[in-house]
Amino acid sequence: MKPNFSNDHPHEHSSKPNLTANQQRIFNYICKYIEESGYPPAIRDIGKAFDIASPNGVMCHLRALQKKGYIHRDEKNQDRGGRARAITIPGVSAGGFSLPLLGVVAAGKSIEAEEQNDRLEMKELFSGANLYALKVRGTSMIENQIADGDYVVIKRQESADNGERVVAMIDKAMTLKKFYRRKDHIRLEPCNSTMEPIIVDPSQENVSVLGILVGVIRKC
Repeated sequence: MKPNFSNDHPHEHSSKPNLTANQQRIFNYICKYIEESGYPPAIRDIGKAFDIASPNGVMCHLRALQKKGYIHRDEKNQDRGGRARAITIPGVSAGGFSLPLLGVVAAGKSIEAEEQNDRLEMKELFSGANLYALKVRGTSMIENQIADGDYVVIKRQESADNGERVVAMIDKAMTLKKFYRRKDHIRLEPCNSTMEPIIVDPSQENVSVLGILVGVIRKC
């Protein structure tokens, strides 16, 4: 079975021309390969991943991605391993997605600006294994600064301490709430004073912890 790279990568390029479905899958594959390996995939790697028998077929997709501004290819520098002509993608580096970190901005009393030349690596913020992200729907956690449309970063684990914010599964429905285990029930507490808690009797309903909250990402 071939991997599905259709929607598994966070990088967005709303100002660029739209990609075809195949181009989007190949672009996501290249991004993920660079992040995990530290270098771009070989042409043969791309061909194998997507059942493209001809190297020229792969190159056609790469030329299209470059023309649309999604990747940059250095035509003069191709290593002996057949790397896809030294592909680089802005914001994509080994180990994860990064952004230029130019300094500190005051949210209270103003501070003197000091220029900084660094990068903010997302994996430095959310280090560790077994992490995944979910998009929030609803306002049950709004008083805990988690709004509708935010992305939450979850550490996968099956247990939680009282008071931790968890993703819980009740039968086949997932919810993000504060977790409290009592003697005869589990209480899933919203952070919204207009909403009632969810009380679950484990003897009557299937309930499990899927992970705990470790971060929130918001796009303004």
